[in-house]
Amino acid sequence: MKYSIKVALGIVAIGALIGVYYGDNYMTEKKEERQKETTYAIFFDTKDVIKFTVQNKNSVFTFARDTFTSPWKIISPIAVAADQDAVNNILAAIQQITVQQELPRTEAALKGDKAMLTEFGLENTKNSVTIDLKNSEIKQLFIGHDLDIGKKGGANLNSSSVYAMNPAKKLLLVVNNSFISVLENKMLSDFRSKRVSDFKGADVAFLEVKSHENDIVMVKDKNNKWEMQKPFAWPGDGVFIDEFLGRYQGLLAQKVYENSEVTPELKKKFNLLPPAGVVDFKDSAGKTLQNFEYGITKDGIFVTMKDGAVAQLNLDLWSDLIPKDKYFRNRQVLLGVNLDHISGIKLSNSTYLRKDNNWYFVESETQQPSVSQPPNAEVLTFFSNWELMAADDLILNATNEDLVKFGLTKPLKTFAFLLGSDSKSKSIEIIVGNRVPNNEKSVYLKRSDAPTVYIVEAGWLSLLAQLYSVGDTSTRQ
Repeated sequence: MKYSIKVALGIVAIGALIGVYYGDNYMTEKKEERQKETTYAIFFDTKDVIKFTVQNKNSVFTFARDTFTSPWKIISPIAVAADQDAVNNILAAIQQITVQQELPRTEAALKGDKAMLTEFGLENTKNSVTIDLKNSEIKQLFIGHDLDIGKKGGANLNSSSVYAMNPAKKLLLVVNNSFISVLENKMLSDFRSKRVSDFKGADVAFLEVKSHENDIVMVKDKNNKWEMQKPFAWPGDGVFIDEFLGRYQGLLAQKVYENSEVTPELKKKFNLLPPAGVVDFKDSAGKTLQNFEYGITKDGIFVTMKDGAVAQLNLDLWSDLIPKDKYFRNRQVLLGVNLDHISGIKLSNSTYLRKDNNWYFVESETQQPSVSQPPNAEVLTFFSNWELMAADDLILNATNEDLVKFGLTKPLKTFAFLLGSDSKSKSIEIIVGNRVPNNEKSVYLKRSDAPTVYIVEAGWLSLLAQLYSVGDTSTRQ
């Protein structure tokens, strides 16, 4: 036999084997699919579902998505965002409804025999499922009466099975009741998203917080820096504002009162007429992204949602959602200069210079630290804590009477930061005043060249006291 004929026959044989292999696989897949069609009351692949509807005694709920990877939306009874986990869980539960039994001699029911449908509770059923697949195929399942297991004997037992009808099958079915027991009491609030906000934090360029305590206005400039406009002009705390926006974006309701439920009487009960607080977010063009109106009672916080519903929140969230204006201010502007420009710290009797990010004692500001001299750890600790220190509160324009009361005219301590040669100013003096009355944890602090008084943690004083002790030349041997 010629070599070419042998090769040709070999190829034919391989092709036949491949055909058998794929043919067997195809038949196996078809067999498994037929088995699933028989096992499950309504068989489908979740990734093929683009829309599905569930009906119970409360309403008809329809969920839709554009593609398999798109989020679910509720389109009935109203159009609102969906809770993705809740929708996916209900779809998975539908997929797992198994057939316990096919009822013999019930073919007539599927052809519209009203007497038989009524007998099994399937003529005007309150529970049903409709699945729309991406190939335009529609699958349905209607749920009827419970099986009267144990009831005729007078026992008060819940049936574990119910009658069901799938129009694509030849007979009525008996299926497990577990899915129906989950579905029958569901309401819109069980399926809708509990997320209160509907905006992107990156789009916010204006925010306003109004309450009986504050009227705060923050604006983002072209360089993405936040500035306070009300109650006074002040640099904004970008980190806090980012956290504030993130807090709103992640806000979830404990309970949702739908728009249809929200009457003027209910709003009055929730103290929303008038609101106790209002938060408004706008974009750079001045368009409102979302407006929140708040009421507060002993039962919780109530806030309006974009679709007109009202969300109930935990009472403890009030200070996070309606913060005081001091939290929006940049409280780390104590010096108003880049701290990298600070070259030294001058105490009453001592001076420390900064070199290679370490601190060294010197006799005068012009003296260079000795290379053999070890750096001073106490000064490094003090400076590091100063860099991280933020004021608890600000008093912008303190009067002379205030300064006396705060102990800033006869200070507890003073010290100065020395600035580098490239700075216009040679030093910034810091004045340490009294502890804040009725608050031993705070102390008054002020720059000598600015009217603002800062209230800072008094724990910082222990570092300052330690620094003075170390830097007191009278203690040196």
